[in-house]
Amino acid sequence: SPRLASPLQRAASHRQRLVRGAGVQFISDELYHKIVFEGAPRAACALEYSSSPIIINGFSKAYSMTGWRLGWLIAPDHLDSCVDALNQNMNVSAPTVSQRAAVAALGEEAAAELAQHVKRYEDNRAVVVSGLQRMGVQTHEYAPPQGAFYLYADLGRLGVADSLGMCDALLQDAGVAVTPGVDFEEEGSGVGERRVRLSFPGTTEHVAEAMRRLVEWWESEAGLRWRGGAEARGGANGAANGAAHA
Repeated sequence: SPRLASPLQRAASHRQRLVRGAGVQFISDELYHKIVFEGAPRAACALEYSSSPIIINGFSKAYSMTGWRLGWLIAPDHLDSCVDALNQNMNVSAPTVSQRAAVAALGEEAAAELAQHVKRYEDNRAVVVSGLQRMGVQTHEYAPPQGAFYLYADLGRLGVADSLGMCDALLQDAGVAVTPGVDFEEEGSGVGERRVRLSFPGTTEHVAEAMRRLVEWWESEAGLRWRGGAEARGGANGAANGAAHA
């Protein structure tokens, strides 16, 4: 089928068959589907390969309306009464001003502006990748994003073994916020401890400044303390404590 031409779509169709066979409800989060970079596979809707998915979507990401709290849900017929009950008890109706803003966001004028947003995210990705390369991160150590505005990188080969502590130090020392991988991996697996997620939805100038600070901090004495694993940091902290007590 032309609609399932890409490997990603075929894989999604296969997963859906497995889920259906196991009696599990398939849920598809499609909030980022319109943020796709040039040359990337088309982001297919779950309705293209499933007859009964739950699809979650909204205006916060693709329409740059974070905070307007407006979205939609597509659910199979057998869940209609359940969704109705939840909706009546959680949010009777979306605010009028949000609904009017959403109508404007669906117009042609907004479409042109939103396309420029996606182009900016793509430019920002190049800035982030360039910064990571200057840090010594190799291409196989990060997932090159083909859409949205996040990049997930593995810094384990470079000595990072405590992403939470490193991210906290980076924020305190350089004023740059990066999310530690422990937020996304199984607790205690050791995987999240060496990974970080970088987000780049802002202006290209701000992203470039953030990467400049990150690279500068990474190469500084403060950054080096987080690149030798826990033992190296313990030694550095012990030396610092000894100097303080001396």
